[in-house]
Amino acid sequence: MADNRTMAQMLQAPIEGYEDAIVVPPINANNFELKQPLINLVQSNKFTSRQDPHNHLRFFNKVTSTFRHPEVPNTSVKLLLFPFSLDGEARDWLDKEPPRSILTWDDLVSKFI
Repeated sequence: MADNRTMAQMLQAPIEGYEDAIVVPPINANNFELKQPLINLVQSNKFTSRQDPHNHLRFFNKVTSTFRHPEVPNTSVKLLLFPFSLDGEARDWLDKEPPRSILTWDDLVSKFI
């Protein structure tokens, strides 16, 4: 069977399989963005897998509960921010999860614990 792709097409990097494990539902809010101070606050207590995951989730929930946007569910904010709260082996764990395998906050908590 002949491969009819051009040389440029053959040299193009594949794009399949590089999706994140966490699927964040579409956010249809005007002017929504995560502010750097909130990201910094989440990053101030990174989980490295040598700590208690329950304590990390309690801290993470406290931080994310301080952010409110009328058109954005808090669970979407948590899904967006959670990767910023991981470091080292914990970050490696998330990177190794299959693409699009975490669809809800409950999925993420279940797999994280």
